[in-house]
Amino acid sequence: MRRDVHNMGSARITEVDALRGIAIAMMVVYHVIFDIWFLGLAQFDLFSLPFVIFQRIIGISFLFLVGVSLTLSESRNKEGYAHHFRRGIVLGAVALGITLATWIYPHERFITFGVIHLIALATLIAPFFFRLGRLNVLAGLIIIAAGVLAMDLETSSPYLFWLGITTPEYTALDYYPLLPWFGIVLIGVSAGQIIYPKGVSRMRMQKSAVPDALAWAGRHSLAIYLAHQPLIIGALLLIKALGWM
Repeated sequence: MRRDVHNMGSARITEVDALRGIAIAMMVVYHVIFDIWFLGLAQFDLFSLPFVIFQRIIGISFLFLVGVSLTLSESRNKEGYAHHFRRGIVLGAVALGITLATWIYPHERFITFGVIHLIALATLIAPFFFRLGRLNVLAGLIIIAAGVLAMDLETSSPYLFWLGITTPEYTALDYYPLLPWFGIVLIGVSAGQIIYPKGVSRMRMQKSAVPDALAWAGRHSLAIYLAHQPLIIGALLLIKALGWM
């Protein structure tokens, strides 16, 4: 007898893992393209509309699924906010490691508030929005609108970059400030509460319909995120040294 994906809330929701796996696969593809451009191995316009749309789809997918996953985590959580706090602190430490690593190499445009930084902060503050339920869609849209407005703002303070207000000189290889991107997380929170009340799926998808490789990638998305760039860059540098590109 096949096991349904919409099983008890204590088990993983396989379709969410699979969707996260798709997002991580798209991210790897994008970073291969980005690294080829960054290392000068091929000439093309990385900032053309198709590439920008592809990159934004990946970011939106990840952050939406962060919101969904936070609601699933809450449904299994017996420790209250302490559970989310510990997870946020761990992710914050990972984010600081990314900042340090990119400061060492490539240094120029090193990451000060990328997607992992945002996920860490969202993990700490999103639980305070759980009670809003479906109103999180409205809250998310307001935050997105505020972020759009903030894009036109400049400041002389170098300390507001995390919020979405930067100095004219600010640049970074990866930048996902609180405004507008936390709004996507809140929309994901609302969707998670609607689709997975008490951690149980309303959908009737069979586990056998979800590719195991995608579900596995989704379960290990953080490890893949941390490992894939050094592996890609190392492989491309080797290819460049061998004269294959």
